Amino acid sequence: MSCGACKQQASGLPGAGYEPAAVAGFLAGADYYLVSHAHALEYTVVTHEKAANTAKKIKIPNACDGMNVECIGPFDLLKRSGLKLVLETPGNGA
Repeated sequence: MSCGACKQQASGLPGAGYEPAAVAGFLAGADYYLVSHAHALEYTVVTHEKAANTAKKIKIPNACDGMNVECIGPFDLLKRSGLKLVLETPGNGA
């Protein structure tokens, strides 16, 4: 998917109730490229951000939702991968 196609995909954002400045800021920033890249390659976005109900800033989870990109938190990634973090103290077999 070309950058132009990504912008076309993101063109629905103004109709989603976001302020023009929020849309312009999103399209000019790194979040736009992250979500567009994930959309083009059918990747999942992992972020600490939470969706927000505001017209002043487009959060990554909101953009993912609008562009049909799966978005999960880091702990969901750990669960899916089966990775386990084990803390060991010196002297107990480490």
